[in-house]
Amino acid sequence: MALSQQPYAFRKQNISVPVGNCSKTPEFEVSGLRAVPAGGAQGGLLVEGCATSGLHSGQFSLSTHVPPERGLVLLSEAMSWKPRCLKWVYSAFFFVTLRPSDASSSQITVDPPQNLKIVDPGFLGHLNVQWQPPLTSGNFQHCTVQYELRYRNIDSEDWEIIITKKLSYEDGFDLNQGVEAKIRSLLSGPCTNGSDVHSKWIQTTFWIPLQGEPETEIREMQCTYHNWKSLHCTWKPGEKSPEGANYNLYYWYEGLEHALQCADYVESNGRHVGCRFPNLELAEYRDFNICVNGSSSGLPLRASYFTFQLQNLVKPHPPEQLNLTQRKPEELHLEWKPPEGPIPPQCLAYEVQFQEDDASWTSRSTEREMITLPKSNGSRRFCVWVRDKVNIYCASEGFWSEWSSQQCLEEHREDDSWLLFVIIPVTLIMLKAILLALLFIQKQRACLKQVLGKKEVHFYQEAIC
Repeated sequence: MALSQQPYAFRKQNISVPVGNCSKTPEFEVSGLRAVPAGGAQGGLLVEGCATSGLHSGQFSLSTHVPPERGLVLLSEAMSWKPRCLKWVYSAFFFVTLRPSDASSSQITVDPPQNLKIVDPGFLGHLNVQWQPPLTSGNFQHCTVQYELRYRNIDSEDWEIIITKKLSYEDGFDLNQGVEAKIRSLLSGPCTNGSDVHSKWIQTTFWIPLQGEPETEIREMQCTYHNWKSLHCTWKPGEKSPEGANYNLYYWYEGLEHALQCADYVESNGRHVGCRFPNLELAEYRDFNICVNGSSSGLPLRASYFTFQLQNLVKPHPPEQLNLTQRKPEELHLEWKPPEGPIPPQCLAYEVQFQEDDASWTSRSTEREMITLPKSNGSRRFCVWVRDKVNIYCASEGFWSEWSSQQCLEEHREDDSWLLFVIIPVTLIMLKAILLALLFIQKQRACLKQVLGKKEVHFYQEAIC
């Protein structure tokens, strides 16, 4: 246990000590005691002070190597002074309270910070929370003063919590709502005996002044970062925006000295309904703040605020160069290439859809640029297409690309339909020939019967004669 170099507090008390062979047991009062860590490998405490009695008084120095955390410490040392020719040796017990001499932690208090305020530097939602140290912060030389800051948009249920030694903190907020923040001082260290002491909370709020009717703010704001290269935002005018009203877009991200206005508007019927942004590579993976406001005949329109990060708005181009081949009778192998552009290939995830003959489409997902698909032996036509999206390792959100061109593999079998034009006529001819043969045979038999019948009558007549 490391000991503070501060003096330790002792409980002041009278101690009875036998003195030599005297018949009396003089009492003396121990006062002015202090204890500091003793040197040496064994550690312990070095106690100094003075003892007084009627005839005997003097300075003394006591030491012990008993671990001081035990509370009751035996301090034994030669303690002497010179009342003429006698040298007395004393032994004494002292109860040591192992706390710094300043005060107990339960008696220490710290004031809250001063002048808490929320400052808007004009960055469209990026605000600065500022405060001043408490009045009593200079009184705690052996302790650390920190600040617990909590902040949120007023409609949010959860607080963001920050512990800091600084006197300000910056973060992004939704300016369509109010902002509230509260802060208190935290005191910790030897002066509190290891306990945390905190002040009361102080609190403040911040609102952007609302102008214009709520129905005049824009609707259906949509922003897309096409192929991780160009940002394009569109919106619709407010339901009750007056004739001649127009809107302006301003944006800011960390690295800009001030907010900038859109330089390339998309127009419809003379109104601004969108914005095409320049190269925004430096704005990736940081908050991108937008404000769309405007006016009509000198009357303000309700402003709208938006905050997003560009990598979460990416819509890639579709995959390219699909190649579908059959390696086994029961499976097909599909390969493709990622779209050209700045998107790293390792940042893309793919969805593959395939269809056999007239069956419904089936989906498979993969992170690779190839996939093996099952195929039924009886199917004659197999079609696939692929789309892509930025994966969870490079963005938390995003849009699927359009589907790639469709790739199909058809199984070509010999066409036997021509046989119908041969078999049917031949069959008919054969049937006709058979029929004619049967008719001929039947006619011959009939004739033969007729001839045989006449011969039989003639023979009969000759026999009678």
